[in-house]
Amino acid sequence: MSLPDGAELTAYLDGPADAPVTLVLVHGLSVTADLWRLHTPPLAAQGVRVVRYDQLARGQSTRGTAPIRLGKLADDLSFLIDSCVPHGPLVPAGHSMGGMILQTLTTMRPDLLPRIQGLLLLSTPDGPVTTRPVPGLRTRLLSWGRDLLALTCTHAPAVVDAIRRRLPRSSPWALSTAASETGPSAPIACRRGLHHTATRDIAAFWQALAIRGSRPVDGLCALGPRLTLLAGSADVHVPAGHTQALARRLPQARFVLTDQATHTLPIRHHHAVVESLTNLLSPARKH
Repeated sequence: MSLPDGAELTAYLDGPADAPVTLVLVHGLSVTADLWRLHTPPLAAQGVRVVRYDQLARGQSTRGTAPIRLGKLADDLSFLIDSCVPHGPLVPAGHSMGGMILQTLTTMRPDLLPRIQGLLLLSTPDGPVTTRPVPGLRTRLLSWGRDLLALTCTHAPAVVDAIRRRLPRSSPWALSTAASETGPSAPIACRRGLHHTATRDIAAFWQALAIRGSRPVDGLCALGPRLTLLAGSADVHVPAGHTQALARRLPQARFVLTDQATHTLPIRHHHAVVESLTNLLSPARKH
């Protein structure tokens, strides 16, 4: 589908078109709609519609001309919902940056709140995603590495692009101008999510995540017990405490800590995600 700024968003639809409720699944920064590959079959088998999409400049979606901001990404999601699911109950779910996009959307589009029968946020922070070191040698090294990478991508994107073009395609950081190897019916693998994303755009995505201060929760508060937050106890990218801090601002929401789960919670613990979504779908299917 064509966005007003010229970007082309690629969406993937599963399940019956006349389903009583639609799931809208939103991936994070460096992956594609393939993040939800293990969740879609069992959820669609429950008789619900499942909508996934590649966000701009990732997977099979193109860049467009508008500056990259969380508000822009929420606008894209809003356009997707209006185009693919203009009516009926919704159960959105977002992982990491995807959760931040949904948080922004619920503030921008209060008219959607009555349609949202349940919402799932996975590894979603209360404030900015940062590169500040945290206790532990491994996590300190990770933080310093992310900090250096973010700095280099921001100030020398052309140099980084030149290096990325020389990387083997098996590298998740490789930059390729070749067409995707799959047709539009299936998303490309998560590990190739950034293969068509210029370094300057990766930096812009990172800057969108690093905006300081807690984001508004008015929309999320309005959902009350219809909101569930999941976090992984071993997540070093978005530590569980950051998601728990968001949950504390939402007293009616349900917070679930998944033991030993890392930032790959949606893939490594997909059964827990499917279970949470099924629980949120149950009231919606009764309407």
